[in-house]
Amino acid sequence: MKKVYSTLIAAVAFVVLATLVLAAQAPSITLQTILDAFSRIPPAWSQTLPAAERFVLVMGGAGVLDKETGLVWEQSANEPRRIWVDAHISCNIKTVGNRQGWRLPTVHELASLIDPSNPLGNPDLPVGHLFTNVQPAIYWSATTDAQFSDRAWEVNFFFGDEAGRAEAMVKTPTENFVWCVRGGIGADPK
Repeated sequence: MKKVYSTLIAAVAFVVLATLVLAAQAPSITLQTILDAFSRIPPAWSQTLPAAERFVLVMGGAGVLDKETGLVWEQSANEPRRIWVDAHISCNIKTVGNRQGWRLPTVHELASLIDPSNPLGNPDLPVGHLFTNVQPAIYWSATTDAQFSDRAWEVNFFFGDEAGRAEAMVKTPTENFVWCVRGGIGADPK
């Protein structure tokens, strides 16, 4: 919570400073400069944005920035089904948009993409999202079940009322789809 308040205070201080500079008619500071600075303020999971404002193509169109979470997702979720450990490996060695640093998302990160108001979306993503090749199916998360270490949480992107529901499944031999992400804190596999 401290981080949210400090970010908010910094943003307000920036606006006040920018207003004073603009009032002094500094030629190098423009309204666009201020707006660009605001776009770099870290996202907060407390905000809710419409898809048209939430998702932005980045990395030459190879990634999608989610402005609600600050995560960058693969624009094209084209990985085949894999067992859980192979899903981790696949993301960890991946290069997308000429960048490495990809990983398997946590269960909460993956579930944050589900739009419960679009249960017939197949997949159940927000209307107007920028992703391709997302299957109306189940995807692995990096989150191990705290009670049973041989299980990991998965997120369902289909099945109407069950969409977005997380369920723990056996890591091997179960094969699920994989969708890699960059940024955030993530989770170490157990």
